[in-house]
Amino acid sequence: MISTAEKMTNFTFKMDKKTREQYSALCDSFGLSMSAATLALVRQAVRSQTMTFSMRDANGFTPEEAAELKRRIDDVTKGKVTQHSIIED
Repeated sequence: MISTAEKMTNFTFKMDKKTREQYSALCDSFGLSMSAATLALVRQAVRSQTMTFSMRDANGFTPEEAAELKRRIDDVTKGKVTQHSIIED
């Protein structure tokens, strides 16, 4: 809880409308206002001195996973693959 001696300040930033609407819906689903959710994220980052969030693309891949998948697709496209038969016991 913030004591009366502590002063509050405003923090303003811009984001695109679609992201704002999606963030608002997510916060609502948790029963939080966007302000309360954002303040909780900031306080957690300050307390832990870390920012733990996942950087994933639209398909759910990390940048490393996406790069590996692209490399493999390129290999197949260029014919740089070896076909193996399945051996069953």
